Amino acid sequence: MARLLIVLFLILCQQVHAEILVSVDRDPVVADESFQLIFESDEKVSGQPDFDPLKNIFTILSTSSSSNTQIINGKVSSSRKWILTVLANKTGKIKIPAISFGNEQSQPRTINIVASAPSVRSNKSDDIFVDVKVSTLSPYVQAQVIYTVKLYRSIPTNNASLTEPKVSGGQAVINKLGDDKSYETRLNGKRYTVVERNYIIFPQSSGQLKIDPLIFQAQTGVGNIFDFDPFGQQSKSIVRRSDEVTLDVKPIPDSFTGKNWLPAENLNIQEQWSVAPDKLKQGDAVTRTLTLQAKGLAASNLPAIDDALPDGFKHYPDQPEFEENNDANGFVGIRREKMAIIPLQAGKYLFPAIKIPWWNTKTDKMEIAELPERSIRVEASPSVAQNVLPGKQQALNKTPVVKAQENNNVEVEKQPVVVEKESSLWKWVSLGLFLLWMLTIIVWWLTQRRIKNQTIIEETSSSSRAALKELRNACHQNSPVKTREAILEWARINWPDKRITSISQLKNYCSPEFKTKLDELNNILYGKNNNQWNGKDFLKVFEAQIKNQKQDKTPAGKLEPLYKT
Repeated sequence: MARLLIVLFLILCQQVHAEILVSVDRDPVVADESFQLIFESDEKVSGQPDFDPLKNIFTILSTSSSSNTQIINGKVSSSRKWILTVLANKTGKIKIPAISFGNEQSQPRTINIVASAPSVRSNKSDDIFVDVKVSTLSPYVQAQVIYTVKLYRSIPTNNASLTEPKVSGGQAVINKLGDDKSYETRLNGKRYTVVERNYIIFPQSSGQLKIDPLIFQAQTGVGNIFDFDPFGQQSKSIVRRSDEVTLDVKPIPDSFTGKNWLPAENLNIQEQWSVAPDKLKQGDAVTRTLTLQAKGLAASNLPAIDDALPDGFKHYPDQPEFEENNDANGFVGIRREKMAIIPLQAGKYLFPAIKIPWWNTKTDKMEIAELPERSIRVEASPSVAQNVLPGKQQALNKTPVVKAQENNNVEVEKQPVVVEKESSLWKWVSLGLFLLWMLTIIVWWLTQRRIKNQTIIEETSSSSRAALKELRNACHQNSPVKTREAILEWARINWPDKRITSISQLKNYCSPEFKTKLDELNNILYGKNNNQWNGKDFLKVFEAQIKNQKQDKTPAGKLEPLYKT
C-alpha cells in the first residue's frame, strides 16, 4: 500500500505543469513599430523556451529573461519572465503560437497589427523630431484631452531634455499618464527609436486654448573619447520644437440641466450594504456604501451624492474616499461615500432613487446615471419593544385613585378633592417678583452674549491667523498633504456654516483660478503621477483670492459660485 501511494504521488507530480502566461506591452500594435512579447510563469518550468516558431511571424530584435523569488510568511514563491522585443512581419490579426518550455507550453494568443499611421511629419529626413497629437480638438470644458508626445531619433544623443507641456490663452490642469514607452519604427526606410509619453489635459474655461510647442534639447556626434578624430564630426547642440496645438473648448451646452457639470465617457453609481437590505432589524446599525465612478473625469470633480433617506432612519456619514486610476486611455475617477444607518421603527420603507445627470462626450448628449429606488422591510426587535413598554405603563399609572367604602360594601373610585385658597395680594406680589427675576435674567443673558460674541470673534481671528500660518508653511515646504489639511482647517474656521470637509466642497466657493490650483492639488494627492507640485504658486493664487475678497467687501462664506463656462 505504501509503494502504491508513492507511485500515485509521483504520477500526480508529473501531471502538474507550470502555467505560462503571454502578454504584450500594447495592443493593437502599429506595423513597423517594435513591441515587447512577454512570457511569464509563477512556477518552475522543465526546460528552456523554443522561440523558433516565432521567427516566421516576427523579426526578433532582442531577448532577455529575469527571475524573482519571494518569501512571505515562510512560503516561498518564484516567477520567471522572458521578454522579446520584436517587429511584426505582416499586418492583421496574428496568432502567437504555443511555445514549448520543456514539457510545458504557453497558451496561444491573438494580437492585432494595424497599418502604419499617416505621415507624422512632412519632413521625414530629419534625424530627430518631435511629433504631438491630441485625442480631440474640440473638447468640452473640464472634459479630458489626451495629449500624446512622440520623440523620434535615428542617431544617438547625449544630455537630452524635453520640456513639459504648458498652455496659454486659458486655464488647464495637466497630468502625466503612466510611464514612458520606448520602441522602434521605420519611416521612409529609416529606423527610428521612439519614446512615447502621454499627458491628460482638463481645460477649465471655454474658448481657444493653445498648447505651447515642446522643446527638445540634446547633443549629437558624441563618441568614445579614445576614438576622438580631430577631422571627423564633432559634437553639436540641437534644438527641436513640436507643433503648437490649438483647442476649441466648448462651453456647457444649454441642453444640460444637471446641477453639476460632469463630462465623461462613462459614469455609473453603485451601492453596497454590510447587511442584506431585506434582513434589517430595528435598532441595528448597518453600513451603506455608495460608489460613483467616471471614466474621463478626475476624482476631485465628482460631486457629493444626494442620498435622501425616508423618515424612521438615522444616518451618520463618514468622510468621502477618493481614488484615481489612469492609463493611456485617461483617468477613471472614483468617489465612495459610506454611512452608518440605524432603522428606528419596524415597517416597510421606500428608499428613493438617486439620479445623477452627466454628459456623454462620446454620444454628445445628456444621460442619467441612476440607482433605482429600493423597498426595504425592517423587522421589529424584541429588545427595543421591551425598552418602550415600561415607559408607556408608567404613563398609564400617573392618575391617582381614592377608593371609598359605601354602605352597600361596593368599592367606588373617587378622584381626590383639593381645596386651594390663595390671597389676591399674594398673587400680585408673586407676579411682580417673577417679572423682576425675568428682567434680571434677560439683562444678564444679553451681557454674557455680548462678551461671548466678542470672545468668539477674537478666538476666530486668532485661529484664522494660525491656520493661515500653517498653510503658508505647508506651501513653502511643497507638501500637498499638509497643504490640504491646512486649507480645510482655514475654510472650517472662516466658513463654519458651509461645513466644508473636502477639497471638492471648497471648490464651490472659489474663483476659477484658485479652483484650478485645487484640482492640481487633488490630482497630486489622489492621482498616480510623480509631477512636482509647486506650493508657492498655490499660495500666490490663494492670497490673491483673499485680497480680492477683502477689496470687494464680500462677507465670509459668500464668495461667488463655481465658474462653469
